[in-house]
Amino acid sequence: MSGLQSVCLTLCYTCITVGILSVLIPQKRTRRVMGFVIGLFFISTLVTAVSAQMENIIFAEPETEEISVPCYDENDYEDTAAQLTADNLTEALNELLLNEGIQADDIRLTLKISEERRITVSRVIIYISKDYQSRETDIENIIYRNIAKEPELCYRGKSSANG
Repeated sequence: MSGLQSVCLTLCYTCITVGILSVLIPQKRTRRVMGFVIGLFFISTLVTAVSAQMENIIFAEPETEEISVPCYDENDYEDTAAQLTADNLTEALNELLLNEGIQADDIRLTLKISEERRITVSRVIIYISKDYQSRETDIENIIYRNIAKEPELCYRGKSSANG
């Protein structure tokens, strides 16, 4: 790493020097010649720095022993995985219902993590308007087809047919 660091430092110092020299060059005929000289200086400095540090620069992949793996608390990981699963599943069920023209007010999932670390749905509660009470069978079929769990339907508000 020190070889690469040395090359980078040399490159930075060279850029600063080239910048200062570029400002000091007069605007007349010598500008073109001095620009060529400065460019040549920049390239030669870069090549010299890289060739001098070539044996110190390591291009190999790091060994697997060098890669540190962060330690997670197992319970936190399971809670995070369960929450992400619940969020994604809720969103997917919402989209499935919307595709059938059904607007759910809220979908609540209760997940269970088994000893084999499997996440399963243990309970589904869908809060929905009374306007969709006639489509109860459709809602139950959609949910059961996708997660193999019968939902509990809770109706909210008054039906627009009742007024």
